[in-house]
Amino acid sequence: MRVGLLTESGCPYVNGETRLWCDRLVRGLAQHEFDIYALSRGEEQEAHGRAELPPQVGRVRTAPLWTVDDEALRAARPRGRRGRRTRRRFDEHFAELAEAVCRGDRDAMADRFGNALYGLAELAR
Repeated sequence: MRVGLLTESGCPYVNGETRLWCDRLVRGLAQHEFDIYALSRGEEQEAHGRAELPPQVGRVRTAPLWTVDDEALRAARPRGRRGRRTRRRFDEHFAELAEAVCRGDRDAMADRFGNALYGLAELAR
């Protein structure tokens, strides 16, 4: 099975809050292949480098959650009605996704999971 692992401030970086947990997860599930999508918290974390990864990790993609230019972040933030509407839609889709993951009945929740995931993907465009 191929697993996409999305991390924030953890694997594959040497330091980070969730690094050990992610490392145990990946090494403990050695029979699976992993692609890691990592969000870094700052320059310092990236400067420390990456940890050695096990062979079942195929691809690592990273993206910063920070910028040197804080003004660029403030300018990119949604404002006004569109911002509130987008946040409300995100909350609705995320709640539906969480409910689909947490419920025990897979068959009944499969469509809701897919709909919620597609809704979040649409908001990300």
